[in-house]
Amino acid sequence: MRPKRTCSNCLKGTFININGDILCIEKGVVSPDYTCSKHRYLPALKSIKRKINTCEDCEYFIMFDAKSIEDKSIGKCQLFTVREYDGRKKKTCSKFVKRSKKEVS
Repeated sequence: MRPKRTCSNCLKGTFININGDILCIEKGVVSPDYTCSKHRYLPALKSIKRKINTCEDCEYFIMFDAKSIEDKSIGKCQLFTVREYDGRKKKTCSKFVKRSKKEVS
């Protein structure tokens, strides 16, 4: 049996730490026990683990041949930069396109 529909268990709501209310994409700030017709249950905890994308995951990131494992993500962006940087440490830009397949070297 599913729990009662409330904004506290809705996918479109984000908990606000300051006062305990919920920030809803559809309705704005609402109380945690409020519910609307656009309610969608949160997915199971196993599927919530989302990978935060970095430049390394982008189609435009060019990786250079590395001699050691530490340098595996050193490369440059095909669109914006000519200097090399670590693709694991840099967050994505607005032109991010998910790499279709991982390259194996």
